[in-house]
Amino acid sequence: MSTSQHPIEQLLRPTHEMPVGLAYLAAAVLVAQSPGVLLGAIHTPALTGAVTLGLLLRGNQRLYHACRLMKYQYELHVLPEYKIRNTDIPISRIDLFLGMGFEWRARHTQRATDIDRLTFDYHKNRDQGWCYKAIRTLEKLLKAIPLADAITKITALQHWANPIAPLPYVEGNPATHAVGLWEGERPVIEKQTERVAHKFVVGTTRVGKTRLAEILITQDIHNDEVVIVFDPKGDPELLRRMWIEAKRAGRLHQFYCFHLGFPELSARYNPIGTFGRITEPASRIASQLPSEGNSAAFREFTWRYVNVMSKALTTLGKTITYETLLHYGADIDPLLREYLEYIFNTNAATLEKNGILNWKKAVDQIVDNDDLKQDRATKDRDRRTWAMGQLYKTSGISDQVASGLLKTFEYEKSFYDKLVASLFPLLEKLTSGPTAALLSPDYTDLDDPRPIFDWDEVIRTGGIVYVGLDALSDAEVSQAVGNSMFSDLTSRAGAIYKGGLTAGLPAELAAQVRKRQICIHADEFNELVGREFIPMANKAGGAGFQLTVYTQTLSDIKARFGNAAKAGQVVGNLGNLIMLRVKELETAKLLTDQLPQVEVNHLTTMSGATDDANPDSATDFTSSTQQRITTQRVPMISPGDLTRLPKGHAFALLGGRLYKLRIPQLKDEDELPADIALMCSDMAPKHRAANDLSWAQVPDVRWGAAA
Repeated sequence: MSTSQHPIEQLLRPTHEMPVGLAYLAAAVLVAQSPGVLLGAIHTPALTGAVTLGLLLRGNQRLYHACRLMKYQYELHVLPEYKIRNTDIPISRIDLFLGMGFEWRARHTQRATDIDRLTFDYHKNRDQGWCYKAIRTLEKLLKAIPLADAITKITALQHWANPIAPLPYVEGNPATHAVGLWEGERPVIEKQTERVAHKFVVGTTRVGKTRLAEILITQDIHNDEVVIVFDPKGDPELLRRMWIEAKRAGRLHQFYCFHLGFPELSARYNPIGTFGRITEPASRIASQLPSEGNSAAFREFTWRYVNVMSKALTTLGKTITYETLLHYGADIDPLLREYLEYIFNTNAATLEKNGILNWKKAVDQIVDNDDLKQDRATKDRDRRTWAMGQLYKTSGISDQVASGLLKTFEYEKSFYDKLVASLFPLLEKLTSGPTAALLSPDYTDLDDPRPIFDWDEVIRTGGIVYVGLDALSDAEVSQAVGNSMFSDLTSRAGAIYKGGLTAGLPAELAAQVRKRQICIHADEFNELVGREFIPMANKAGGAGFQLTVYTQTLSDIKARFGNAAKAGQVVGNLGNLIMLRVKELETAKLLTDQLPQVEVNHLTTMSGATDDANPDSATDFTSSTQQRITTQRVPMISPGDLTRLPKGHAFALLGGRLYKLRIPQLKDEDELPADIALMCSDMAPKHRAANDLSWAQVPDVRWGAAA
């Protein structure tokens, strides 16, 4: 039965083909057993065989159409399970597998419209019939009889051929996907070359965003790409998946697990230790401070203060960390003293030219001279540091960093503390407890087994990095670290764009660097995004960066920026859109407003009767019945369709074409090493939800040697 040739498909009608097909089969049996009944005296063995074969073929054809229609109507209210093994995920450097589905066209809008409009709605009203209710009552009675319990299993069997099966509970509207099953599903793919346009995944909580991330990350790992995953909340299944796939791909030596919630097991990372320009550490820290209203002036002063300290530390050969900034920020005297010592030692010729042959003796003279008094602003400062500052002013040396440090030193301490009041609480949070050693690593401690990584190393060696930010425990620290990491990655993208992957490497090391795509997956994207993301999304594609970001609503991004225009700028740089179930209509319109309108057909029945007023006419009245097909333009999908999607289902707008897809759940039996299993078992109670898509129990093991 081809429905594509008819303007009205009528897929919700009763299956008239079933009795017809059975009649054909009965006729075939009758002809084969008693040919004379139908063929009379003209029957011959050859004719009997031909007629029987023809009846069988026609009967099977009609039964096939009936079964196909019954299966379609069954799938309108039953959500099929979709589970695959991780080894069944297709791996390709050409295509990216997203799930199973179909391209949504006008005929699917027609079918969805018919389901919502028709008064005889099979998939909703079937449970209202007397037969359905009688079977359910009978099942309750038979369950009390041990030997008759088997009958209830037959009547309750979930299969399209069982018209009396109980309707299962499903969340969302299964019919949204079932309208495409008439032609069948196929793998929905995205070309790998199109991923540089970046991808935006939207869906409310617990509908399958992270499960989709597992599918994409698995393929990236097996394609030998650089994989960086940001997980603010901490999903144990996501960590588990990354470790399992890294092991299967033979890339465990490239795997790093950074987790703020498990500093004793985590790899270490300095968010402000690597940079392309000296101003970047100050920008990463200042971006975490409030910038509205009067706070903007204090933020700018903090930026300048951190920038001066960063320049001084870099010149002195010290690593910039949160701890060093907090140490010298609270007491700038040691840093100024060390820096002035460096300046005096490297500018001996200038000092001699100005009559200062021994700067240390000159400083001692100022310190011992009781006639030289410190002013009110510096009276509580270290006198030797103050004396070195006085000598610097008369030395003839011009150094921008020294002048900046000295100016800060000469602020009245109480006034200075007010100016940087917002900086110290942030640094205290980042340097308190075990987290301090995680974010401010001691590069000289060779006894610490936890590895230290930076993005240059990860990108050049093909690393796999899981970043757990433990946002549920401390959202502010999570946001600060995540935003600094994004800033660092943006800086790396700029450096790669300008100089390539091997810039600054000797020839023998540069020859070992292989170009890979840098696949960044950012869950709960709204908690990480900042101003630095816009240039990354705009320009990082040329450096091989492929962004896949996940969030719940469009409003989350607007709230993060506090500006609808900037939020629109972020979303506008994400080329492809995958939308799962959403609850906010404005978010749903992000997809529906990009789709065209299509024409749907309506079958209208018109009937009427007209009396004949002529008494001499033999006709008393005339009647007529007509069926008319009218068309109407409607949206291809409506926002309401997106708010009723089942779990694990999504619409994907890829390259301007709309696809309806369902995301597989993965199942495997791989065992985890003790340290990763410990993380997962501890993360699980915080993350588990009763309506989760899937949950694999993680054994509760304790710390041991990692595999």
